[in-house]
Amino acid sequence: FVFMQSKFFKQPNKFMSMVNNNKIFILAGESSSDLIGSSIMRGLKKNSKELNFFGVGGSNMIKEGLRSVYEINSFNIIGFLNTIYNFKKLNKYLNEIVKLILKEKPKVVITIDTKGFSLALAKQLKLKFSETKFKCPLIHFVPPTIWAYGKSRIKKWKDMHDGLFCLFKKEKAILNKLNTKCNYVGNPVIEKVLNCNNKNGTKLINNKFYHNPKNINCLLLPGSRESELKYLLPEFISLIKSENPKFTDINWIIPTTKLQFDEVTSKIKKYNISTNTKVVILEENYELLKYADLAIACSGTITLELVLFKVPTIAIYKSDFLSAFIGRLLVDFQNVLLPNFLLGDKLVPFLFQEKCSSFNISNLLIEFIQDIENKRKLFRNYSQIILDNMGYKEPKGLDFSTSSCKEIIKIINNYKY
Repeated sequence: FVFMQSKFFKQPNKFMSMVNNNKIFILAGESSSDLIGSSIMRGLKKNSKELNFFGVGGSNMIKEGLRSVYEINSFNIIGFLNTIYNFKKLNKYLNEIVKLILKEKPKVVITIDTKGFSLALAKQLKLKFSETKFKCPLIHFVPPTIWAYGKSRIKKWKDMHDGLFCLFKKEKAILNKLNTKCNYVGNPVIEKVLNCNNKNGTKLINNKFYHNPKNINCLLLPGSRESELKYLLPEFISLIKSENPKFTDINWIIPTTKLQFDEVTSKIKKYNISTNTKVVILEENYELLKYADLAIACSGTITLELVLFKVPTIAIYKSDFLSAFIGRLLVDFQNVLLPNFLLGDKLVPFLFQEKCSSFNISNLLIEFIQDIENKRKLFRNYSQIILDNMGYKEPKGLDFSTSSCKEIIKIINNYKY
């Protein structure tokens, strides 16, 4: 890293003069990608204060100086039907972004997750590079989750980018075995959890959010996409409304996004359950995860975060009929949950589609409550195993921001413009 940093600073003109106002295009289409993007931006800014970031991102990336040309939620689409319904809109965005990149001529194009759109963008840009005098390296973070959705998908990605980076050490080995070069440079989600755990704090935070700090604190996380909210929030509402006598000592709290906060709050009030339920913006109250006793969460990155916080967790997911039907054909349900994939074990139970009902959620939650001490011990042990396996065994483990910056600079310096 010292060598790369030295090379970077000794040849500022090589990096700066070819950037055209030091422009870097970066795209993240969902909240978890926004966190990754902001970490990448911080690393690059440490090496140069004059970089000009533009593209697509959320609040974290905007705070780091991103000029976002679209709302991040416009790209946060999941499910086969939703993709079909939004195809025309996404294709319009694709064409406009390609034109913008060719006009601005950035030094590098970085895409994060948002896999279908990111792959289409790379294909279009490569075609335009062959037709114009402009070209630049294409870098992608978070490749397809082939360990859950089938190995055949990786064929489309092979040799498409000048740099491909994954967030899980286990994932790198799988991709390399399939002759697809991919590097692991750490995981900003893990580092965010570790930073939160290292902060001095007390459970006084409970007094701010919970009606009775002595009760069990149960988080209900309905996901960050509109489609997830549509199918999962009603099950949470039914769970709370059931007034099961075994739940009288539970503080219900629903962490959500800024964009969804008003909608979720309105529905909670509509069903007259606001007296024992609190809705909060997760981004502003991330420390809540640290003090939760139990959690029921939409399948996604959040399940890994909860496990790393040692919170006994139940994962759920529900979608439209067609998406669920196709999902059953394509998805490896043994590996679909991140913590289970990383551990090679069924730590987190998963209720999918018709099993994802308030009745089944209630029964599983009761099991967890009755065995809470053993669950806490189990999740503590497995949390440490994940950290060890991911390169964070030592207090000063990997640093994603620094490592990703190093790799990006290396690709830029070695690229033949």
